[in-house]
Amino acid sequence: MRQRIIENINNPDGLEKLYRDNKQDFCKSFTEISGSYDSDLVKFWKVRLSPEAEPAVRSFVKQDLLVVILLSLFTGLLAKIPAIFPGIEPQFFYPRNLAIIVFNGLILYTFWQNKIFDKKRIVIYGAVILLLTLFVNLLPDPKGDSSILALIHTPLFLWCLFGMAYISFDYRNTGKRIEFIRFNGEYIVMAGLISIAGAVMSAMTINLFSLIKMDIVGIYRDYVIVFGGVAIPIVSFYIVQLYPTITSKIAPVIARVFAPLVLMTLVVYLISMIFSSANILEDRELLILFNAMLIAVLAIIVFSITELDKTKKKDGNVLVLFLLASLASIVDIIALAAIVSRLSTGLTPNRTAVVVSNILIFVNLILIAKSLYKSYFKSERLDSVEHIVAKYLTVYFFWTIVVIVIFPLLFGFR
Repeated sequence: MRQRIIENINNPDGLEKLYRDNKQDFCKSFTEISGSYDSDLVKFWKVRLSPEAEPAVRSFVKQDLLVVILLSLFTGLLAKIPAIFPGIEPQFFYPRNLAIIVFNGLILYTFWQNKIFDKKRIVIYGAVILLLTLFVNLLPDPKGDSSILALIHTPLFLWCLFGMAYISFDYRNTGKRIEFIRFNGEYIVMAGLISIAGAVMSAMTINLFSLIKMDIVGIYRDYVIVFGGVAIPIVSFYIVQLYPTITSKIAPVIARVFAPLVLMTLVVYLISMIFSSANILEDRELLILFNAMLIAVLAIIVFSITELDKTKKKDGNVLVLFLLASLASIVDIIALAAIVSRLSTGLTPNRTAVVVSNILIFVNLILIAKSLYKSYFKSERLDSVEHIVAKYLTVYFFWTIVVIVIFPLLFGFR
């Protein structure tokens, strides 16, 4: 409903039809997104819905809160399985299952939020999670690179599943994909704030009890931190949906501030490398840092693109992102050269994964830079940039499947 309202935000007939089809859902969804728009039509609907929106929202808030509490408790209990069943080693259990447990709670809440009650979709999702859980738990001890890579890419695959649930499995709808990317920025901001607040509260609580000679560190860690930690993703989603205007205003500001800072940092870092004694062709740790930096820069570019002001013809932020994408492409070429130089000593799971990942990222950066160039220098619509970002998510989705399933089998779990 929320996505349909956005698509018809300037269409009086469309909004009226959506309202008549499902008044309760329309009231809730319109109240969530109306703060981001300021047209006369939106103001009219705010006035029209004001008497009936509050009861509808209050009813949904109570239901959602109950679901949040139940899912958080259920997720926390799953995270405590090694404590409930002492025969299960935590060192074995958590690397394989923690991401699945946390994302499962988040995805189930997304099913509730989007009213996905179709039995076929629920069964398919359940089968995918069950097969994934069985596969990662049947992997040998993660000493081999292929097994470690499978565990590292499992959260990325689950994030893709979360995205599918968020867009109600309408994967062909590019607009919904863009909305999901934008939501991730707002979601990360909220999750970060809640995590910081939780850490401060935990420190204060433990210290207050220590002042009265009571040591609660063990109990607090085993129960409050475990249950609270796995609940943060669900609670963050709930709060973002409950107060959409808060994060929707913070996220664009962060994007506009960080993009220029990252650009300046990257320029200074690359110049410093010229005068440094470190050699990326020989230094493995520097190469790992380079790739981590590349992924972080790509994430900032993608997030910032969805927060651009589409009404400006010559937006300076577009130029900043074009320069950042171009510079990141150069960084990727350097990383690729360093990795390829190591292939002469043999093909390993790590090297194969890094080479292919860097190629995929490089292609993505080139496409983004090309589209940003056209948007700034040739006044093409920014929508084309968003479409490239949204469509390329499919490539990453299938790549995670290859690393999780194919790599361990291809390299004999070594």
